Amino acid sequence: MKKIALMAGIAAFLMFAGCSKQPNLENAQQQQTQQTEEVATTTPTENETVNTENAQVEEQNLEATTVTISKTQNNQQFAKKLASIVVYFDFDKYNIRPDQWPKVEKLAELIKSNPSNYTVRIEGNCDEWGTEEYNYALGLKRANSVKNALIKLGVDPKKLTVISYGELNPVCTAHAKWCWRLNRRDNFTYLP
Repeated sequence: MKKIALMAGIAAFLMFAGCSKQPNLENAQQQQTQQTEEVATTTPTENETVNTENAQVEEQNLEATTVTISKTQNNQQFAKKLASIVVYFDFDKYNIRPDQWPKVEKLAELIKSNPSNYTVRIEGNCDEWGTEEYNYALGLKRANSVKNALIKLGVDPKKLTVISYGELNPVCTAHAKWCWRLNRRDNFTYLP
């Protein structure tokens, strides 16, 4: 019996709780329309002028960011083009082979066509034959040989720097003639 009375009480409570006053939708719509009309008829304030100025500053910042991204993309493309050029040398030689001259000329045109402020590092490399000291010196001679050729082709010497890795930077590690030939080279790296 207590259970029935308790359940009847809960049911009555739920009925009264669910009967709240319904909102008048017509009044709410009229108020919203009046507020919209008031906002539309007001004149611009000083705050709105400041917001316009802020928008212009934001637009200028966006343009500057776009230019920066564009320059970065151009530099990345330039770096990839530089890295794709490899000048090869004969065994124990540092003079530029006749079949490698077109690569040096292409490199010179590429460097001269990019007006940005940068440096190109010419990296001399050797095969594993010879002592470490000898290979370091030979790699440096190979790098300087290409540097001098680029200067003669009109490249600004301030844009060029040289380094020798000797035998320490091989692209191929097999102990065969075809592999050693690939390690006698100059590579080119973009330095911002």
